[in-house]
Amino acid sequence: MSTRNTTLVSLQLLGQSGCRIEYNGTVIYIDPYLSNSVQELDSPDLKRLISPPMSPEEVTDASWVLITHDHIDHCDPHTLPKIAHASESCRFIGPPPVLKRFLEWGISAQRYQMAQESWMQIGQAVKIRAVPAAHPIIKRDEDHNLLTIGYIAEIEEKRIYLAGDTSVTQELIDVLTSLRPITTAILPVNERNFFRDRRGIIGNMSVRESFLLAMEIGVKTVIPVHWDMFEANSVILDEIRVIYHQMGPGFDLQIQPDSIAL
Repeated sequence: MSTRNTTLVSLQLLGQSGCRIEYNGTVIYIDPYLSNSVQELDSPDLKRLISPPMSPEEVTDASWVLITHDHIDHCDPHTLPKIAHASESCRFIGPPPVLKRFLEWGISAQRYQMAQESWMQIGQAVKIRAVPAAHPIIKRDEDHNLLTIGYIAEIEEKRIYLAGDTSVTQELIDVLTSLRPITTAILPVNERNFFRDRRGIIGNMSVRESFLLAMEIGVKTVIPVHWDMFEANSVILDEIRVIYHQMGPGFDLQIQPDSIAL
């Protein structure tokens, strides 16, 4: 899949921050939200704006499922147990609060492991490691384990930053800078503001903050996410495009691509 030093990785965005990445037989799902559990379990007015691209029962190809934190639009009780059943050999990775959810849902402890801030080999030429996420701040437990995370995926020695939910902090910038070069960043753009806080919605970076972070760590491509799922937490695509053209940040902006060229 590599041509002229470019590695092509299959990508499918699943809505919110979820995505499916496939390379060389390894299929990774990150934060798949494939139900309507937010409306059904939490907020009746938070209706999906987009339909799930597949049902959890149709996810029969997962090698790994990576979860960033335990909010149900990322760690979904109506999705993950069904994926565990449909993809019988898949393994799960997440921070400690997520592992507690797996235990509650009856997923075998042999199938999940804690995300590490060191490289974990999960496929041929595929490695991952956890990085901090400030949602809304960076938190650790008594054993110094991160409670909310993003991931760096390294494929053929080229790196993708999968931010999950996060704001920008200097600690995050320092960690990402230490892991350069990072070729592609998949970043949330649903800003945190007073009205979302009052509504109980923890926002993330604004569009401008996401772009400034990408510039600071020197990525070549940005894929914006977390703009499409709920009306109260959405971003208009025209706003993303206008800010990109106004800033002229020097990286390639890709909206809903079907692959990543590393």
